[in-house]
Amino acid sequence: MNMDHIEAFLYAFQLGSFNKAAEALYLTQPSVTARIQSLERELGGPLFHRDNKHISLTERGKQFLPYAQKILHAYQEISTTLREQPQSSNNLTIGCTLLMSTHILPEILPLYREKYPGVNIRILVGSSAFVLEKVLNKDVDFGLARTVSHPLIDSYHLHTDTMRLVVPASHPFCSMPPHKLTWDLVGREPHIVLAHGTLEWLMIQRHYHRNEILPNIIMEVPNFEAAKKMVMRGVGISFLPELCVLEELASGQLVEISPKPMAQLARKSDIICLRESKRDLVEFFIHAVKGIERKWAAVKSH
Repeated sequence: MNMDHIEAFLYAFQLGSFNKAAEALYLTQPSVTARIQSLERELGGPLFHRDNKHISLTERGKQFLPYAQKILHAYQEISTTLREQPQSSNNLTIGCTLLMSTHILPEILPLYREKYPGVNIRILVGSSAFVLEKVLNKDVDFGLARTVSHPLIDSYHLHTDTMRLVVPASHPFCSMPPHKLTWDLVGREPHIVLAHGTLEWLMIQRHYHRNEILPNIIMEVPNFEAAKKMVMRGVGISFLPELCVLEELASGQLVEISPKPMAQLARKSDIICLRESKRDLVEFFIHAVKGIERKWAAVKSH
């Protein structure tokens, strides 16, 4: 019996939807359906009643549910026991997004090296889905990524990063009276955004949709650093995480503009690890980030 199939079954049951299970597992809906159908073939009948909008457990599904939960629990116990056995080498492997690798880890890892000087550190960088996959496959000790939900994962809030709408210091908006700076006017400016379908792309689209504005998107880029460089060269304007532009805002290279009403856009980042593991690492990183946030606050106040 495949653990991925059991996981899909439990997630669909918990969320009440194959679509929601697929989103949480970073799979397509047909993939989740195929996993559950494979499980149903193994068990000799349907596990869910299905209609257009809802799913519910069949009698067979209700009978299987406690066994699936026990299997998952046993799997977690075995994984935790094996992971916590002494390792042959003193290595730490971290999975993280590009933003985290650029702006969080350079602040934290020197502190970690001071406390654990003999540890060799390796960093794997990718999307939040990539980080989740690496954690689940035990390719990394833990991950730094946007908030995720998964039955095998413990997720601890690390940092909330406000999205700032920034322009180059030479932009006409910088000298415009605040009452004249409207979202309609801003929406006409060339926008640089992350790739179509990313969480940040969706956040910006929803913001403008609420204001009944179609933004002038001229470029989609793979990451925030690329977007920042484009803005600094006068190509367009962009919503960027505060972490990404803190130094440029402080130095005056970039300027934040704030049309009314203010856009409440933020990215939440977590430490993610397999259930009941790496508590000492989690506590160290959370404590370190709190100290760094105080440092960032001091930079902003000046």
